Amino acid sequence: MSEPTITHATATQPTRIHEGWLPDQWYPLIESRRLRRKPIGVQRLGERIALWRDASGAAIAMRDRCPHRGVALSRGSVKGNRIACPYHGFQFDSSGACQLMPCEGEQAKIPAGMTVDTYPVREQHGLVWIYWGEQAEELPEIPWFDEISGRRGGASTSKSWPINFVRTIESNFDIHHTPIVHGAVMPGLGSRLDPYHVEVNGSHIATRGELRKPGADSGLAFRMEFKMPCVTLIELTPKVLFVVADCPIDQHSTWRWARYYVDYLPVPGIHQALSWLFLQVDWVIFQFPQDLKVMETQEPNLPDRHVDRLVGADGGTTAYLKLRRQLWAEAEARRDAGGSLPLRHVS
Repeated sequence: MSEPTITHATATQPTRIHEGWLPDQWYPLIESRRLRRKPIGVQRLGERIALWRDASGAAIAMRDRCPHRGVALSRGSVKGNRIACPYHGFQFDSSGACQLMPCEGEQAKIPAGMTVDTYPVREQHGLVWIYWGEQAEELPEIPWFDEISGRRGGASTSKSWPINFVRTIESNFDIHHTPIVHGAVMPGLGSRLDPYHVEVNGSHIATRGELRKPGADSGLAFRMEFKMPCVTLIELTPKVLFVVADCPIDQHSTWRWARYYVDYLPVPGIHQALSWLFLQVDWVIFQFPQDLKVMETQEPNLPDRHVDRLVGADGGTTAYLKLRRQLWAEAEARRDAGGSLPLRHVS
């Protein structure tokens, strides 16, 4: 596997950390194939972010706001290794530093504050990722699962999901809603979650178990694994496996990317077709018409451990929320030690 493309920003990193979004982590923004030379603007993590490629093809991510008059840089154009604002043509390099103010002439002194916040960027696993948090000499690895890195024949998609990011991650652990919400499409599926095991190792949560009818010797076996802050691996059978990567858009919506692998028939070329078919069934029949119809009624929007009453079958969700609070506290401690602005409270 080739080494990931890594771009390190040199401009001041944003310190605006929003409630509910774990800081000092990597988050996926878009599929790499979507980003070409023309700038793209996306709403992620409560910010407008401009994405573009420099002359070498390296991905650049910066706040989508020209410091001159506040125009979206993503509406501009790329000039060699710079992005040009569409309003007055001010040009900024990959570090966010202004290099040209056409109205002032090429020899003009650039004001110290004429810079754009930029983000560290990595391209890996077909996605463009940014590091959201404080500057650090050494950044963590992209959260991923090695077992799917070499797989071929998968099918992927991405959608905006009108649910809070934390609620969305919770739903990835939730297998026991399946016979209740999807019973009409999957008749005969048992509702008893037994056995069920949850293990936590660092920022990695692994769950496994079976959904079975009371008294039955076996049922639907599954495995779910999660790596902070946003990547989930789900195995429904040894032949059906998919990975989901989530990124907050704002407090009320999440960008979801998923890649499915279905390996039922050992026929060359058929894997991708079956994967695409399974993807369509899951998203078109299960996710949006059924899951979303229930989830959009959840309140509060951001889960509160003092409001929700979790049970044993929610072990994965419980572990996730506990780990999230732990990592949040660690991030707060780092900021206290460094004199940075405090984070907002997280339940």
